[in-house]
Amino acid sequence: MSLLPAIRLVQSLSGPEKRFFKLNTRQQSGTHDYQELFDIICTESPLPEEISTKFKSLYPKTNIDNTARYLCQVLTDCLIQSRVQKDGFFQLFQGIMRVKVLQERALPEEGYKELKRIRENASLHQQHFIEYLTYRYELDHLSGNGFAGVSDSQLVQTQMKAREVLKNVSYVQDHHSLFELMKYRLLHAGQILTDADRKRLNDLMLSEMILVSGKMKNNFAAQKLHLLFQSYFLTNIGDFPSALKTYRELNKLFEDNLALLDHPPLDYLSALDGIITSLCMLKNYDEIHYYITKLQQLSQPSYPEYFRYALRKSILAAYLAIHTAGADYMAARELITESGKEVIEAYAMVNEEKQWELYFYIALTHYGCGDLKKAHKWLGTLMQLHKPQANLLICKATRLLNMIIHYKTGDEGYISYEIRSYTRFFHKPKAPRLQTELLLLKLLPLLPASGKRVHLPAALRKQLTGIEKLQHDKYEQQLLRYFDFAGWMKNIVS
Repeated sequence: MSLLPAIRLVQSLSGPEKRFFKLNTRQQSGTHDYQELFDIICTESPLPEEISTKFKSLYPKTNIDNTARYLCQVLTDCLIQSRVQKDGFFQLFQGIMRVKVLQERALPEEGYKELKRIRENASLHQQHFIEYLTYRYELDHLSGNGFAGVSDSQLVQTQMKAREVLKNVSYVQDHHSLFELMKYRLLHAGQILTDADRKRLNDLMLSEMILVSGKMKNNFAAQKLHLLFQSYFLTNIGDFPSALKTYRELNKLFEDNLALLDHPPLDYLSALDGIITSLCMLKNYDEIHYYITKLQQLSQPSYPEYFRYALRKSILAAYLAIHTAGADYMAARELITESGKEVIEAYAMVNEEKQWELYFYIALTHYGCGDLKKAHKWLGTLMQLHKPQANLLICKATRLLNMIIHYKTGDEGYISYEIRSYTRFFHKPKAPRLQTELLLLKLLPLLPASGKRVHLPAALRKQLTGIEKLQHDKYEQQLLRYFDFAGWMKNIVS
């Protein structure tokens, strides 16, 4: 189905980008069904069924998937055109295309001049693949001219430079491969929740250590990938002090190489989010404010609007994490009111994990303030709009908090249904499980109505006596950083 990608693409556009699209498409002749689809997505409900119904009422004989596919094509062309003026990476590729055209139109000398300019910029910004292309095109140009005016040594020198650049490309590719393999294993085999799970990554850690002990350490891309690998690994195994140290090194690397950052710098945003997560795990909330300032400084007018909203969402989530961790729910509620729904709802599909975090913290804020109805409404909206992902702990935290709210409201029937649903979705064979969630799922069905005395089986009471250990377990803390479920169980049975 092509409609959903079209919806996501349109919803990621800023106001200026939408105007740029409309100005460019007004000049085209023929049917304007794709423009009508664009307007429907902008003004109607974001639900595909309602958009499809509205479009078919206007164009009953037109296939909406074909129209959506063409709309995506036109939109991406417009976005590329607008980015060429602002993004050096896009400019380099446009230069390569210009060289191809010049060579095809029998203007090799002009193409050669363009190649030299591209190579200087590619080398300056460490875009090694593009730099290699310039050498390859230069060698093709020399070969096409019968190597006129080129000595044997000059030819070999150019070939060796091309080979050296390819070594850089290969070195960076090796780093990418290890990082991608680690992410794949973590996503498909689940979170690292025991020491046995950790051993699954030993081979990758060894390969990474061998790789970084080699040459080419001054390569920015390789250094970035090495630190991303280390910080991602350390975060997922629960070694947050070491992860924080690595994230700080990564932050320094980014700050020392601002000219080499992507446009927009999504890796830098991810690194700052990782630092804030590590500081939350270590309960070092005072230092978070320094990195929130870094997030604020990243909001530059030259960056796309969706990225600037992503920064605002990260800042809001960080402040809410600080307030809710300190049980300062009234301050959190005031912050939510000041921010407004615009920040929370804008570009919801760009980073769904961040969206889950925001809705969770907002629901937790209302729960802490005693407004269970509002807390339930926010969680219900979240689970309706976004599909849960089994590998994200924030999705588990959301469902567990939802059960606690239903217990508080006395909805025992729903709790039993939700526990079965939760178990089917998250506890598939070989899926990792935390003791906190298992205990909570056992405890909730046995709890009497709020205010009555708790009588639990002896076996469960014995398990609950060790609940304080869960609060200090590095693996359990990955879930407990969102909400102290272990502390809640301890209070409810005491």
